[in-house]
Amino acid sequence: MIVIAVDVGTVRVGVAWGDSELGHCFPVAVFDRAQGRAESALKSLIDEKSASQLVIGLALGSQGEETELSQNARRFAKRLSKRVAIPIFFVDEAFSSDEARERLQSAGADRKNLDAYAASIILERFFSDKQSGRKL
Repeated sequence: MIVIAVDVGTVRVGVAWGDSELGHCFPVAVFDRAQGRAESALKSLIDEKSASQLVIGLALGSQGEETELSQNARRFAKRLSKRVAIPIFFVDEAFSSDEARERLQSAGADRKNLDAYAASIILERFFSDKQSGRKL
């Protein structure tokens, strides 16, 4: 089953995809959020990959409480849910960008796709503990 993961930022959206049976995750791209471009690009990717689930990272507070960033991600998911007909799950994305930054630095890779790598980490977390994902 193909799953798409999203790291929602205020300016950009990082995207990754993976195969739930194999547990492999692949960073895809970083989309600009201006004028709904990210939602359109995600819809196209979901259709292209025939994805069956969508995972969105939530930037929760240290006690698991909602934050301005997590509310932003929920609003993004709500808008996207009107365009796609697949289940949307949420996963705590705590420190995913920091972990992505460390991985890229260790590999000597370009940081321009940092958000896509963060989305890949969010998807890894979803695959490793599917029970932690909360449905929209």
